[in-house]
Amino acid sequence: MKNILITGATSGLGLCLAKYMDQLNYNLITVGKDKKKVTNLKKILSTKNKKNCYQFNLNNEKKFKKFCQKLSKKKSDVIVHCMGGGFGKHETLIKKKDLEELFNVNVGIAVEINREVVGKKNYNKNLKIIHVSSVAGIEATASVGYSMVKAALITYSKTLSKRLIKKNIYVHCILPGAFEYENNAFERLKLKNKKVYKKFIREKLPLQKIPSAENFLGLFKLLISDEGNILSGSSITADYSESNSFRI
Repeated sequence: MKNILITGATSGLGLCLAKYMDQLNYNLITVGKDKKKVTNLKKILSTKNKKNCYQFNLNNEKKFKKFCQKLSKKKSDVIVHCMGGGFGKHETLIKKKDLEELFNVNVGIAVEINREVVGKKNYNKNLKIIHVSSVAGIEATASVGYSMVKAALITYSKTLSKRLIKKNIYVHCILPGAFEYENNAFERLKLKNKKVYKKFIREKLPLQKIPSAENFLGLFKLLISDEGNILSGSSITADYSESNSFRI
């Protein structure tokens, strides 16, 4: 049975995926920074996966090193980087320190975890690495900072794939459009400003409704399988035709 590491596993897409993979009986290593949310996740997970559900702020160097010590005890088959967000940094003329924070959370931590696992050969044959970016990374539809770092993640995934595929390591990048799930950005928007939420759906979504995180689960199931290896290096737009991109 595969060992699957999921970052950002306590809310949004990461939480949905953790529940799903747990139900499929995979061995999970999950991590989130909020103590209460980690506690809630442990209540949901099966007994075997509770012990590998961790509360660490990976943006903190000391905490990151402690997490890596835990990670070193089990070889990974799949790494899913769901950790990320915009964190309310909407300034057009974004400050350098804010951009650095966004970059670290959305890209830098994934880079370091990949370095830790691949660099120390702490993985099993045919490792899959899945980065969760956003359609904002190719269409610049979100804030300046968020769009920039999600674009960087797409480029990182492509170049990393070219280097690692010879080692039978397959790197994927998913570009979700708008969706909602527990405590993610669009669920918060619906609660905070229903008028703006409805306007977005009316003007931006051809389907005229906002998808749920569950709609992505079949795609993840494909990418963690060997049948998905052919898609390595691809930026997979998954948005029910929300974007204008010609990418797959």
